[in-house]
Amino acid sequence: MTMKGTYSLIILGVFFMSSLFAQEKLWEKNLKAELYEVGWIQQANSGTIIAAGAKGLLGIDHVSGETLWHNKELKGINKNSFFNIEGLPLFYVEYVPVIGKFRGIIVNSSNGDIVFDTKDEGYRIKNYTTLTQEGIILFELLKAKERILMNFSLKTWQKKWHCSLGEVGGVLSKIFSGSFIDHGPYFNKSGDLLVGVKEHIYAINIETGKIIWKHETDKKVKALVYSKINNSLYVGVKKSKKLLVLDPDKGNDITPGKLKLRGTLIDIVSDVDNNLILVETEGFNIIDPKTNTFKWKKSFKIPYLDEVIPHEKGFIAIGKDEKDGSSVALVDKQGGKIWDTNVKGYAYFAVPMPKGVFYISTERSNILEYEKGKDVWKKDVKFKSIPAVTFDEKEDKVILFENKKGYKFDLKTGAVDLFAQDVVLEKVNKKTALVAEYIEGSGYLIHGDQYISLLTPSGRVDYTKYYKPATDIAGLAGVAQLGLAIAGVDLDIEGALSNIDELKRLSANANGVYRGSADQTDGTVEENVVAGLYVGPDAQNMSTIFEVTKKRYSNSKDIKDHKFIVAKVKSETEPTFHKILMVNKKTGKEDAQIKLIDKTPNYVIDEIDSVVFVNEKNYLISAHKF
Repeated sequence: MTMKGTYSLIILGVFFMSSLFAQEKLWEKNLKAELYEVGWIQQANSGTIIAAGAKGLLGIDHVSGETLWHNKELKGINKNSFFNIEGLPLFYVEYVPVIGKFRGIIVNSSNGDIVFDTKDEGYRIKNYTTLTQEGIILFELLKAKERILMNFSLKTWQKKWHCSLGEVGGVLSKIFSGSFIDHGPYFNKSGDLLVGVKEHIYAINIETGKIIWKHETDKKVKALVYSKINNSLYVGVKKSKKLLVLDPDKGNDITPGKLKLRGTLIDIVSDVDNNLILVETEGFNIIDPKTNTFKWKKSFKIPYLDEVIPHEKGFIAIGKDEKDGSSVALVDKQGGKIWDTNVKGYAYFAVPMPKGVFYISTERSNILEYEKGKDVWKKDVKFKSIPAVTFDEKEDKVILFENKKGYKFDLKTGAVDLFAQDVVLEKVNKKTALVAEYIEGSGYLIHGDQYISLLTPSGRVDYTKYYKPATDIAGLAGVAQLGLAIAGVDLDIEGALSNIDELKRLSANANGVYRGSADQTDGTVEENVVAGLYVGPDAQNMSTIFEVTKKRYSNSKDIKDHKFIVAKVKSETEPTFHKILMVNKKTGKEDAQIKLIDKTPNYVIDEIDSVVFVNEKNYLISAHKF
């Protein structure tokens, strides 16, 4: 392959005056004849490259470049409708035939078979829930404003049934929100499906799709909990003064007279003893599922009660208010106060740990020890935004980075040390959403979509870089979300929301934190089946319906030493172009790069196999190995 051609697509390791080297081109495919022009490309879970054009939809083997299938009917597919069905070699797209109504279809990416077609019904799939144990997917569809629930069998890959769950209310924009199932799905002892949608609760026969019973409340259902202990369905209705209990088999009201609310219901959660914790604005109490009565004569009350966390030492009650601040209390199992304390700011995160209750508020952070609720840390740690989080496996400590400061946090002892301060990262300020990753032998990668920096364990910045984003970064998933909206509270705080989930995961496993399924490095293990569906009379005679392997379906950051970044490069001597960079996490160097000629390129980065698929000139598809 020439390195000097005007239309040379691949260049390696260059920035301005650097030397040029050719990248390995795995294959190239001209789709002018098959599709006339290619509007976009995407990659399915199976690895198959999906190309959409004026003459249909086409599947390409990502390894060889060979055409696997070509459906000439599916012309002009809207890219925005495409989504992969997680864990399966299936994807969903929408299109409008020349003659006929809008259609939504589910396609097997391996062979192009259409496994579901709305035909002329005009359904649109908005969400889904995979129930592997039952061997089904529950698809949520909309037809105009009508909600439709569909049972799709993973054993036959066919629709079993669909049923109507009423109409979407309000303005049209609400139709295009996420899931319309607010609560559930649950299954009662009879195996019926239980779901809550707005003011309605439905029990549906899982085999036929027939609605067995339906219950309508005066206002929106705020909490719905099914208890297997007593086969009861607990319903909390917004602004209701009474907790409703339904028979999940028949839908009739079986509420005991004593389960009255003093305030507004917040939540219903269960503890390790299978008790139900009823949380309301005026306090919380414990429901004994055997008798459906409160265990305590008096509910425990705390100002602005918002959350209750069951713990081996009792219950941790947390009150939150935007103006008056927060409060934390430890309550024994008889409903008595062990201690309570005020916390400055809105405590948007709190978890129990070996040394006490660790919390982060908009003003301060600390650990409240279990004995008296006193601060474990002599000095508060202040986070103005959600901190980037990772775990140092060598030192056995959580690393927190925010607002130019780095902390090492021992989950077992509760000790926290400031190991880095006045850290200046390129183009990063306190509002920049960042995440962190532990790099064995090097330190901590602090990064975002266009940011990448390495902080050593001693607190020194090894390198820091910012890349100007391209106008179109199709193929790259964002790593951070800006903003934090909790329970409808408008907080002046920024950060990557994924850090909250990481903190919860680390805290939940505080007595020995190791790599979890979502960690950056689990891809180093051997390929193994992480999900699958098998049918047969017994364990020795099972047929495989599908298997999802870690090798194909895991994210590349789990198994690679590089971060892929798309950058826009301007030059006085040539037009603006985009580069896909493969940045070495340890060194910060661009080990490889691809220069994209088109002004509005369309490409997919296969981070698992380190391959970039480029749609150039709207008909030439090529694969390039990093």
